[in-house]
Amino acid sequence: MSNYGGKLPLVTIAVAALLALVAGVWASSALLAPASLDNDDLHGTYLEGGRAITDFQLVDHRERAFTRASLEGEWTLLFFGFTNCPDVCPMTMLELGRVQKVLADEGITEPVRGVFVTVDPARDTTERLEAYVTGFDEGFLGVTGDLDDIDVLARDLGIVHVRHGEPADGDYMVDHGSAVLLINPEGRLQALFQAPHRAAQISADLIRILGHHGRG
Repeated sequence: MSNYGGKLPLVTIAVAALLALVAGVWASSALLAPASLDNDDLHGTYLEGGRAITDFQLVDHRERAFTRASLEGEWTLLFFGFTNCPDVCPMTMLELGRVQKVLADEGITEPVRGVFVTVDPARDTTERLEAYVTGFDEGFLGVTGDLDDIDVLARDLGIVHVRHGEPADGDYMVDHGSAVLLINPEGRLQALFQAPHRAAQISADLIRILGHHGRG
């Protein structure tokens, strides 16, 4: 026969209340936590949480300092190349220009800018970069600097480039990684897109990623 007169012990009540509180907090967190993006549903590779980018010191085609802080505040599609590139670079830049039009047609108001970082600063002056990048989209930005400084950013983002010939030759080529890198407004690497690049595929991924981050 119970000694509690049909009443539950205070300890039992306290434990039950604590369990209910924990369950409520867990359920609330589960509801509020954003769902992760499934890379199987994307053309590119999404990096959950993003990846920090090292400090670097470059300059844009308007001769303004371009640093890690310059990547903050808006979404950026970053591509490494050179203006003398005969195929991959102009084709990629053409597709990135089309991405801007697709996003506008889809009613996406979140700015997504294009940034072209040269791996051939010996020939790609700021004037040459300006003429090149704005030919694909007036809002695109060209970036240059000393080759050693460019390499700081390139190595950090996994972009390899090899020059075939010496600057004095004037007619050398440069092999380089062709990935397009998506930088989020916090200045972190959020996703990457491997060649061949297609505006429709990049745009579709961007719309999903922006929606995942509550933007668009």
